[in-house]
Amino acid sequence: MNTVSVLSATDRQKSLQAVALLVFLVMGLSGAMGPTLIPAIRIVFGLGLSSAMTVQWIALVVSGLSSLILAQLLHRFGAKAMVLAGLGLMMLGCFQVRLFILSPFGVDARYGLMLASLAVIALGTSVLQVAANLLVVQLGPARTASSRLTLAQSFNSLGVLVGVSLGTNLALNARVTTAPAMTLGIGQAYGWSAAFNGVALVAALMVGASAWSWSRPSVKSDNAQSGNAPIRAALGSGWALAGAGGIALYVGAEGSIGSILISYLHQKSVLNLSLEQAGHYLGWFYWGGALAGRLGGTWLLHRWPPARMLGFAAGGAAIASALAAMGSGPVAGYAALSIGLFNAIMFPVIFSITVERSAAPSAAVSGLLSTAIAGGAILSVLVGWTGEHFGFALCFVIPMLAYGLIALFGTCGSILPSADKAPQDSRITSSVGNLSERT
Repeated sequence: MNTVSVLSATDRQKSLQAVALLVFLVMGLSGAMGPTLIPAIRIVFGLGLSSAMTVQWIALVVSGLSSLILAQLLHRFGAKAMVLAGLGLMMLGCFQVRLFILSPFGVDARYGLMLASLAVIALGTSVLQVAANLLVVQLGPARTASSRLTLAQSFNSLGVLVGVSLGTNLALNARVTTAPAMTLGIGQAYGWSAAFNGVALVAALMVGASAWSWSRPSVKSDNAQSGNAPIRAALGSGWALAGAGGIALYVGAEGSIGSILISYLHQKSVLNLSLEQAGHYLGWFYWGGALAGRLGGTWLLHRWPPARMLGFAAGGAAIASALAAMGSGPVAGYAALSIGLFNAIMFPVIFSITVERSAAPSAAVSGLLSTAIAGGAILSVLVGWTGEHFGFALCFVIPMLAYGLIALFGTCGSILPSADKAPQDSRITSSVGNLSERT
């Protein structure tokens, strides 16, 4: 349904951009907690690496399985409802983790309830991903979509940095050495995460009102396609399928490395850091590198072809992964940490160039790309199994291969032509729509 707003298009764009950046910030903060706390979770619940990696990959599975349905709900209920629902689910899930991990239930029951709560957080994250990524892509011209989405993802990295620092200080610091103390630290970390999500929810209600609530209905569209996201069209698009594969490879590689990096740096053969020191290295070097890379990438993507930059970044990540897998000492440790910098632009560039180049409706492509996140769970399982049987170093062989395939995708993107979309595509396939058409 088209709307006529009493605000100018520029004012509405600024309000929507503010909401989107806030959403990416809290997604990063809450999403970073689980992987960061895996060393503590292993001690609290007495788990091996493969079992503990469930904390990381369950979020990918839930996100992937729910995304196609959420793409349809985006059409029906609109971006405002999706953003508010996503923030609410994330806040609920964080409260549940705090409640269940501190409960008097048995170890197995508490771990099962914690995983269920992490699934609620993942569902909220998926709701926000489906709405916010497409929202950012469509808040301006297609030629700068990669730059805008990279800027938004930099706020995600900032949130991850805050979340990693918070979790490390509460559950992995040198004074927290026993299982009960770590349990309390995990509960406190998720309590703070729930509070941040509550603040974001209130802010989204207040700031988002300037873009969504101050509008009145106009003439209802008669287009039969309005409100549909035909997934069959996305499944029939080579670019959409290739982009989905790229997203799965990237999410699996980035998340797996982030989950094992504390334990990897803790090894005597690498940097021999304490868990607390390794947690801070993870935050400031790995995720901080992603933040710096996304801020710099926002500027570079205005000047360099996004697909070419993707190829260079993925190639660099593949080389760094090889050094981490085959080397030792500081060279291997800092090579592993540098992967965060190379990761910086991958998700936004893969997402934006896939939406741009695929001839399928944008919302259908967005739903397919979000669903592909579940594929990253396969890499996480493989990394966990490899770590248990062959050591942490060889875990990096799997991300190395993934980054090599992403580099191939970027190379193809810089050579092959884009698909020609119908002029009305962005308006009839998204509840976000083109703001310039709604004034």
